[in-house]
Amino acid sequence: MKLSLRFHWIVAALVIFVCAGSVFAQRPGANAAAAKSAAGAYDVSKDVSVQGTVVKYTENSPTPPIGAHVLLQTASGNVDVHLGDARLLHLAKLTIAQGSSVRVVGQMGTGQMGTAGQNPIFFARLVQVGTQLVAVRSNHGLPLSPAGVRANKALRTSAQADQKGGAR
Repeated sequence: MKLSLRFHWIVAALVIFVCAGSVFAQRPGANAAAAKSAAGAYDVSKDVSVQGTVVKYTENSPTPPIGAHVLLQTASGNVDVHLGDARLLHLAKLTIAQGSSVRVVGQMGTGQMGTAGQNPIFFARLVQVGTQLVAVRSNHGLPLSPAGVRANKALRTSAQADQKGGAR
């Protein structure tokens, strides 16, 4: 009988504990502090547009951050722009050639990750060559994956229409 009574008290205490946790989790304004962006978080409202002429394009730069880099000559000097994974640019059929005019939208890097040696890095979110515009980062500043382009039905259909026969 004592064991049964003790068991009931333990179960009752656990139920109260679980219910109390869910009640406190639903307080109004409890998530307001969590919803504010953390220091150093990517903020789309701080994006800037940079336009220039391609001086050098490197698909797989050994200089961190690894990935595609383009060196743009702008009115205010040269800017090293990180474009992310070059495969994404290939899948979108974006061609970046020396001497071409390119517009990028993004933000200058901050802290250690925002420099390559002494040179600051511009992290592109959007890349435009002519009339073609390609997103290379999400609205949260994370590099997009080439798999995201393959999963996009419109681009996949376009790629299939471009294929003319070939070995099966």
